[in-house]
Amino acid sequence: MTGKSGSAPRRRRRRSTAALERLEAARRRRAEQLERERENEQRVDEALTPFAEAATAIEGVERRRDDRLAALTAQLERKLAALERQRAAKVAEHERLVEQLRVDAEMEIAELRRVMGVSVRQIRAADVSVTDAAGMLGIPAKAVSALAREVADDEAAGARGGTAASDSTKASALFEPETRQTGDEKSAAAVPDSATDRAGPVHGESANQVVKTDEAWSASPSQE
Repeated sequence: MTGKSGSAPRRRRRRSTAALERLEAARRRRAEQLERERENEQRVDEALTPFAEAATAIEGVERRRDDRLAALTAQLERKLAALERQRAAKVAEHERLVEQLRVDAEMEIAELRRVMGVSVRQIRAADVSVTDAAGMLGIPAKAVSALAREVADDEAAGARGGTAASDSTKASALFEPETRQTGDEKSAAAVPDSATDRAGPVHGESANQVVKTDEAWSASPSQE
């Protein structure tokens, strides 16, 4: 007789309910994990597209900004160059006007000084000394001699066809303060003419009519 243990097949051992439940729970966890990973990948994919688009747009904005800044800088440089040219033109025009004003004033002053010189020569021709003429006119004695000499120089230059000394140079003698002179120096400063220098009383009331004070002469616009 054979034993029952040798002829009957072995039965597979059934897992316990607790083990099955643990396996099922692990399977569910794995499935949930895979689902979460798929969802995360989808989120990443969805986020990458707008990010890339925004980065590309930023590059375009920066490029347009740089181009616009370069254009504005070039425009500013052109405007500054134009303003500099206008400034140079204005400065040149100003200098021209200043020079013209100076020349016109010198010409006018020269003509007025010629009138004064002729008056001085007429006074000196009336036997009035340099000192008396200076007191009569309210100017230094050196100015009396200078005015008379200017008239003589202008007439001599005109006769020779030349030009007299610069008016700005001649004008300085008229406004220099009068210094003390000896009798010999005063005689040397006098312009030679037909009249002789004689000391004597000034011609009364007519002298008072043309006398100017030193203060009034100093305030004359011709000093400028």
